[in-house]
Amino acid sequence: MQKEVLSPSSAIDLVSMEESDSGNMETADHVAAASKTGKCVKAGEKAPPEAIKSWKENGFSSLIIAAPDLDAWGIVKELVPLLSYSAPFVIYHQYLQPLASCMHNLQIEKTAIGLQLSEPWLREYQVLPSRTHPHMQMSSSGGYLLSGTRITHSD
Repeated sequence: MQKEVLSPSSAIDLVSMEESDSGNMETADHVAAASKTGKCVKAGEKAPPEAIKSWKENGFSSLIIAAPDLDAWGIVKELVPLLSYSAPFVIYHQYLQPLASCMHNLQIEKTAIGLQLSEPWLREYQVLPSRTHPHMQMSSSGGYLLSGTRITHSD
């Protein structure tokens, strides 16, 4: 017997159908159409309007942004409000200043706590008998990360 594997969004749709007041099971076409809202799009493409509407209504549980060629604050101010409260986020940029500006703006707008700027730099070592030293050809920077947790702000 072969088991069918469901995506998380179609599994949620099936549960909500079972709990519906009408008691009527919806068609498989509706489940397929609803699961398309959670479908990933190619990198750099805009998400479909149905997916954006779903995110605005329900929020999403975490956010990872890695778009070093784009304006970091422009992306953050559009996407962080779509996060559920208490959801973690991480933003990568190759330069420190755009993330410092994001951190400052998030603090002023009181939309995040636990903000932390870090540089994830890794030093590789060459280990040989009787001699251990860092690799001689290493990049000086791997970029910077801004991380935090989304909160609601009281007016």
